[in-house]
Amino acid sequence: MLQQSRFIIKVMKSYQWLLFLSLFSLNLALMGCEGTGIGSQKREEVAFYCETDSNGESVTKVKNGAKIQNFIVWRRTNFVKAGFPPQRRCEEVTPRLQKAYDNDTLKTLTWGYAEDDNLKKHKALCTTIGKDCHTLILTLLESDDPDLELKAFTAVLNGDASQAYQNSSCALNNSSRLSCTVDIFRLFKK
Repeated sequence: MLQQSRFIIKVMKSYQWLLFLSLFSLNLALMGCEGTGIGSQKREEVAFYCETDSNGESVTKVKNGAKIQNFIVWRRTNFVKAGFPPQRRCEEVTPRLQKAYDNDTLKTLTWGYAEDDNLKKHKALCTTIGKDCHTLILTLLESDDPDLELKAFTAVLNGDASQAYQNSSCALNNSSRLSCTVDIFRLFKK
């Protein structure tokens, strides 16, 4: 009886290893399917970064594979008095664009009001989820027309800055604010 119990325990242990190896192999096979249409779809790598060009201007660039495009040349000086010269704006906005792309919210932009650390509200371009501002992208001046700024910014993101004011990807959303659809990959198809 004792020998029979030992034999049964040995058999069970060997099946545990077999089960472990089967599950491990299945996991490897499923991981290998990612990006091939069988598993979850792999997103294209897009990287936003800030650098100074040969003219000394701060530029937000966007990279997809081997393709690199200038995205924003930071020339506007209206924010200098508030402590935001072009270099600082480049350094602060660029990571926000990356964050919005990474969390998959850069697909839709709108404008609204964002609070700073002092709880003061500022007009801004932002990404949306439902009716709420999700990721602050770019602060605007109170005197800026947010619809025009949004159309112009979206046209740049879509690779068609010449069509900024006839932007057909923009429409009123639930809160009666303009909302624009972004396809960052159009920028690289030029």
